[in-house]
Amino acid sequence: MSTGPVRKRRLAVTLALLIVPLIAMLVVAWRVDKSLPDMTSVATQDAVEERELLPTNVTPTHYDLLLAPNLEALTYTGEVRIKVHINEETSEIVLHSNELELLKAALIIGDEAPLQASRIELKKEDETAHLHFEQPLAAGSNATLFVSFHGVLNDLMVGFYRSKYKDAQGAEKFMATTQFEPTDARRAFPCWDEPMQKATFGVTLRVSEGLTALSNMDVAETTNSGDGLKEVRFNITPVMSTYLLAFVVGELEYIEAHTSGKHNGRAIPCRVYTTPGKSAQGQFALDVAVQVLEYFADVFGIAYALPKLDQIAIGDFEAGAMENWGLVTYREVALLVDAASTSSRARQQVAYVVSHELAHQWFGNLVTMEWWSELWLNEGFATWVGTLAVDHVFPEYHIWTQFLVDDLQRALALDALRSSHPIQVPVRRSAEISQIFDAISYSKGGSAIRMLSSYIGLDSFFRGVRAYLQKHKYANAATQDLWRALSDASGVDVNEFMAIWTRTIGYPILTVEELPGGTQIQVRQNRYLSAGAVSDDEDQVLWWVPLRVATPGSDAQRTTDVLTTRNATVDVPVGTAKWYKLNQDTVGIYRVKYPPGAVANLATAIAAGELEVNDRIGIIADAAALASSGHSNTSDFLTLLRAYRNETELVVWQEISLRLDVLQSVWADEADVIDKIRALTQSLFSPLAKRLGWDAAADEDSLNSRLRALAIRYAGCSGDSAVVAETKRRFAAFFDGDRSVFNTDTLRAAFVVAVRTGGREEFAKVQEYYLDAANPVDQQLAALSSMGFTTDPELLDELFEFALSDRVRNQDVHQAIMAVNTYGPSRARLWQWYRDNYALLATRYRASMSYMGILVRLSVAEFTGAARADEVEAFFAALNTSKFQRVIDQSLEKIRSNTRWLEKDHADVAAWLASNAY
Repeated sequence: MSTGPVRKRRLAVTLALLIVPLIAMLVVAWRVDKSLPDMTSVATQDAVEERELLPTNVTPTHYDLLLAPNLEALTYTGEVRIKVHINEETSEIVLHSNELELLKAALIIGDEAPLQASRIELKKEDETAHLHFEQPLAAGSNATLFVSFHGVLNDLMVGFYRSKYKDAQGAEKFMATTQFEPTDARRAFPCWDEPMQKATFGVTLRVSEGLTALSNMDVAETTNSGDGLKEVRFNITPVMSTYLLAFVVGELEYIEAHTSGKHNGRAIPCRVYTTPGKSAQGQFALDVAVQVLEYFADVFGIAYALPKLDQIAIGDFEAGAMENWGLVTYREVALLVDAASTSSRARQQVAYVVSHELAHQWFGNLVTMEWWSELWLNEGFATWVGTLAVDHVFPEYHIWTQFLVDDLQRALALDALRSSHPIQVPVRRSAEISQIFDAISYSKGGSAIRMLSSYIGLDSFFRGVRAYLQKHKYANAATQDLWRALSDASGVDVNEFMAIWTRTIGYPILTVEELPGGTQIQVRQNRYLSAGAVSDDEDQVLWWVPLRVATPGSDAQRTTDVLTTRNATVDVPVGTAKWYKLNQDTVGIYRVKYPPGAVANLATAIAAGELEVNDRIGIIADAAALASSGHSNTSDFLTLLRAYRNETELVVWQEISLRLDVLQSVWADEADVIDKIRALTQSLFSPLAKRLGWDAAADEDSLNSRLRALAIRYAGCSGDSAVVAETKRRFAAFFDGDRSVFNTDTLRAAFVVAVRTGGREEFAKVQEYYLDAANPVDQQLAALSSMGFTTDPELLDELFEFALSDRVRNQDVHQAIMAVNTYGPSRARLWQWYRDNYALLATRYRASMSYMGILVRLSVAEFTGAARADEVEAFFAALNTSKFQRVIDQSLEKIRSNTRWLEKDHADVAAWLASNAY
């Protein structure tokens, strides 16, 4: 699944950019004890978790499900016949059910008369139904469990729910759709709703004659039911988990294409479904799908398992996308592309999300994690291989470079908190699951796969993956199963070192010391925390760290030089090399602290264009992180920035802009400094904006177009009068009808600058653009998020009211407020809005409480000051926040860490800015 605002999925995620040519590796010799630490001595998850699971006395093997949704009453009726095996004698069957009305239950054994349930007991807290029978059911017998039920097509974006849209005449209509991951199949029908409880499914949908009905499989037959209804029966699915089942009913249209069949052995029919009038916007996603399905069949060595692949755009959709086997559901912004108007950033995002979800058709669907503690097996792998697929289809996107910013650095930021969690995180009950759909499971998981595959080589890696998939297809697997297959394929004991990365929290900082003689360095590893200080108890883990040392002219080769102890001595020609760098190509999951002289040499090399783009990103990211944690002074980071003045690559500038955002955020309330930080930002981005101008060349690539937009935004928001004036001129022309003044990338930047530097007129025009359904959905959302850049308290209050109105979809509320915290004086108002509306928000998102966590992060995480942290902590202490407590803990930790940073380096930053005439 691609998560919504989180990630992925985090729909705000940007993924672009390809790996650049490798810097050659220096052959290094080092003396170190290669034994790894005893894993029993480090903080790892228990070998056997305590899990709250259904009883195993009865297990399902097949479901026959009949559903009859009513799109006018917004309800549905259903019947399910479940073939079960009685493993132990029992007089009670327990299965999952949530917010369903169970009307009748009976058990049929052979030719005997149905055995009616004497009592149906629903336990709301456990989301279970207990079916009691008056006589015991014999062990070893097979039976069919029949349950009839009634449900509501809810507006919670989970289970079997309703999604609204407007037809060509502007009338509001509904479609019915599903979202079951992680534990909401039980909201649609009674079932054994756990990944291990795999079964086959036969789905029949009774719907109005004029509607389209879709499910995972192709249609077996359609029959007339009378009264204007039809029954659409689908072929039986392969063995699969409940969370992958899906069905959609509504007025739909589609476009279709077929894969080449080169690697699947047959041409796979692929369709993109939309509400009426939008199907043409599915062409780009369809083109991606037909290529990626064949690519995955090739690299995985197994053909796509189902007879067809449907993708559908859903208006109301809380996640980014969902990998339902054979019927993948998406937010509209994650699937639809207007060829003329969609931004290049959004187009690349569609390519990535489609690739990510199609990777799940093998990794997740064909082979499924045994339990949610193994979620990373699905999401971490799909993050990595989805990126690989985009690189295969669109090498011009340079997506592996984008991965460093969108995934690796995001993971490093979250995992630097004490309140982070391991990649493999213990999950006891279903209420805990939604909290681990985060940057650790997705981005750190994907980064760990990238690091591992780089070490053992892609050929060995995919040999292992193919063996893993072949052995466990149509079944469940655990992380150990993948490690075993990769070990067999590579001849390397993968589990010996990767268990440290997946079962422990955090990552190391490597501190480099240059030894006398100029031929060696000493490298020491310790746990890195954004708070800085690490206790002895927190610093017990010794990670497996590929050093990847590079110097000018070193030969390219796969490195086998790995740090596994606290310290190691490494042969590096410090005295003769112009520079040296650890973590070549920024593949490893760690930070590096160099001696001052080595940093100066790297800065000189960066300014001279001697380092590759991935290394330039890694160096500035590490410098910023070490400043914030107190491992160095913030002035060191600011000095290093000078080396990047002539930078030309988009993704490097993205990383720089994000680091300056953090600096401005932490110093937002420091009146004597914040304007000077904006002046610094302007000095970096204004020359770039001037050089690139506003209008693209005819043959310009998408990355340069995005760089222009980035430069305009940061130059304008930091006060460049020329950029602001030109923005206002073009903004007025745009709304007077001249749409040529902005391209698809500069439009969003212009909206941001116009709202930040303007007033009610600009705010109202951007709002008007958002509300115009004729505009591409990605540009509508760009307009919505731009409204939060207003600095006017009155307009801010209007925005808060607007965000909770029916003119903003529930899934997009965060888009409306996400920029408010970028302006220090607005933060208290945002926090007050959250508190005032907590009850409303908690009710609205009661079925997807992770969204409450997203709103918490946006509302409080940018604060500084101990008093603010205490205030936030006190507010939530009186509430039941168990389903998003992890985000609260992370936000509080961030506030307190940033407060310490500000207190430590306030004078340092002020002095640096003054001495450099800002």
